Amino acid sequence: MAGIKVYSKDRGARLLKEGITLEQYQAKHPDAIQIRGIPCMKTMEHWVSDCVARTPCGCRVEPDGYCEHGRPSWLLVLGYV
Repeated sequence: MAGIKVYSKDRGARLLKEGITLEQYQAKHPDAIQIRGIPCMKTMEHWVSDCVARTPCGCRVEPDGYCEHGRPSWLLVLGYV
């Protein structure tokens, strides 16, 4: 069984250890959200060519932008922009 993937502003993207629930993690990191995973390089290349990107919560933003929830684009999170 795969672990839960999360993103938080302070800790970035990570995979929770087996047995740790999202609620337990959010108790220490309230801004944490569950994510599907980190996008692949090919997806991010498409975003750059289209001048659009996604954030960990799924919002569409400019490649160097932040969404209405205050989350940066994946390109910023991963240090590509």
